[in-house]
Amino acid sequence: MSRTYDFLKECGFYYLLTIDDEYPSGRPISQILEKDGALYFGTRAGKAMHHQLTQNPNVGLIGFKKGRWLRLYAKVVEIHNMSIREQYLNRIPQEIERFGSAENPALVVYELQVVKAAIHSPGDQVEVIFPEA
Repeated sequence: MSRTYDFLKECGFYYLLTIDDEYPSGRPISQILEKDGALYFGTRAGKAMHHQLTQNPNVGLIGFKKGRWLRLYAKVVEIHNMSIREQYLNRIPQEIERFGSAENPALVVYELQVVKAAIHSPGDQVEVIFPEA
């Protein structure tokens, strides 16, 4: 997952796509954690994104940099592991300001269980980076 994480971090912002009822819904995000080959992100309980992920855990993630883009498909799973929640907060200062503690019930952390990730380039060039061949 390191190539995926590295690409996303270089993008700065990337777009998480969820389903809102029957329509796609997207928003920019910039906080992501990689730990032991898994990717994690968080949100606040009660926000539209949290509600959408509760209703349908299938997501897309798109990042763009220097004429290339990453397209990732995943299923999200809410994480209750306090160690992961603490690492997420400690790695991302903006989240500490928002939530204060990993024990804050308003913090919802998800693992992205990646199904497919590919880097696309102009001219229909596609490099599948997950699953690895």
